[in-house]
Amino acid sequence: MAAKVAARKPGVSLDRVPNNTEIEIVALPNDVEHMRMLGQLGIREQERAHVRAIAPLGGPILLEIGGSAVAIARGVAKRIRVRVI
Repeated sequence: MAAKVAARKPGVSLDRVPNNTEIEIVALPNDVEHMRMLGQLGIREQERAHVRAIAPLGGPILLEIGGSAVAIARGVAKRIRVRVI
């Protein structure tokens, strides 16, 4: 019996990226509500950003993207895939 290989998403989740890191967004959550909210914040696939701060104790992650500072909840950040530049 052949082992089933799980499909792997590209990149790493945003909550795993260290502070003060340049990133490129690879994939967003696959639901309309999150995609709409993230789009309004300027967070889109292939967009570059800078991780400015990571709040302790599961707090939000602060990104600088398109000249603006944006706070992303840790639960949402876990669903955003990025590539470290």
